[in-house]
Amino acid sequence: MAGKSALGTLGDRVDARLPSDLDATRWLAGFTIVFLYFPLALVIVMSFNANDLGFFPLTGFTLEWYRQLAADAEFWTALWLSVRLMVASAVVATLLALPAAYGFARLEADGAGEWIKGLLGSILLPMFIPVIFIGIALLLYLSAIGLDFGFLSVLLGHVIYVFPYTFLIIYAAVRSFPPAITEASRDLGASRSETFALVVLPQIFPSVISGFVFAMLLSLNEFIITFMVSGPDTFTMPLLIFDRLRRHLTPEMNAIGAMLLLSGLLVALFAARFDPRID
Repeated sequence: MAGKSALGTLGDRVDARLPSDLDATRWLAGFTIVFLYFPLALVIVMSFNANDLGFFPLTGFTLEWYRQLAADAEFWTALWLSVRLMVASAVVATLLALPAAYGFARLEADGAGEWIKGLLGSILLPMFIPVIFIGIALLLYLSAIGLDFGFLSVLLGHVIYVFPYTFLIIYAAVRSFPPAITEASRDLGASRSETFALVVLPQIFPSVISGFVFAMLLSLNEFIITFMVSGPDTFTMPLLIFDRLRRHLTPEMNAIGAMLLLSGLLVALFAARFDPRID
């Protein structure tokens, strides 16, 4: 009994010194955030570093690398091409994913057989295949049909890559939509198309915007497929960064990284405004 009492007293003392579950969670969350975002913050700091090596030591504050980047015609050409590609691929992927997600949800609600799960898995398959294999397959296919490598080939590759993610986001929203509302709309005389356009679409529109923005970010950062199927006139931003890093790290690379990080943050904040789960 005395031994148990001593162990109990020791356990109480240890519990008193340990933080509560909430405190431990906060410390773990803080450590995770610092671990993940410190390298990103370091890129931003180095973009203002006067050291022409592009790394430590810190020798002063300067905007010279941003001025050089503003005068870099190759950078602006690559950036404009990347912007056109990410917007075009997001538009095409969203226009394809929206009716597909609604159709799958309708089939599932109507009691479709097990085959619908297999078809759904085939749509999501590009999410689980290494991107290098998608690039190789697309390279072989485009070569076989004789399509020139350029903007269209890269756009096709980006749409194949981002479509499953956009589809999954919209599909989750459509599945959570109460079927009773669509049935009430049909009972009141609305057609299927009117029900979708006037009842369903306004309710799932935040998820459509989220899927669209997510597709843009994926397309902007895609490198492997772009590298495999790009032509001489499709030098996107990731290809530009890769080409310059192969030679040597320059301070302009830090400036490019800082601009991409801040623009991605702004896009994410914009998308968060349309998320109904964020109050």
